[in-house]
Amino acid sequence: MSQFAELEAQFSQALDRLRSAVAARAAATEERPDERMLRERIDALEAEKAELVDELARLEAKRDKDVAALDDLIAQLKPLIAEV
Repeated sequence: MSQFAELEAQFSQALDRLRSAVAARAAATEERPDERMLRERIDALEAEKAELVDELARLEAKRDKDVAALDDLIAQLKPLIAEV
């Protein structure tokens, strides 16, 4: 019977070590609340950046169109200025 008790104790210790290892691995891979908040903030900032990049592209296109319109007006005014 003592061999059985000894084997049972060894088996119990091995199971405890396995449970501890599994718990440690789970704790190591678990995302902490502060990490989750930072990840959410990063995602929000990346979305805002994408919106700003789109807005910048729209503004640059508008600027190019306005510059072309000004160039056209200047070209039309040059002959009038030369007459004076």
